[in-house]
Amino acid sequence: MKIVVIGGSGLIGSKLVARLTQQGHDAVAASPRTGVNAVTGEGLAAALAGADV
Repeated sequence: MKIVVIGGSGLIGSKLVARLTQQGHDAVAASPRTGVNAVTGEGLAAALAGADV
């Protein structure tokens, strides 16, 4: 399952992405650091493509 975590490179988000990956999920860290800006929408469509959650 592909799961997108907004803020996934921050303190809590990075731990969540690591835990989801350990459980076998395709976890994507979406943040400005990875080219996703949730405020302006830049990169958001690409990050969410094919996501289940």
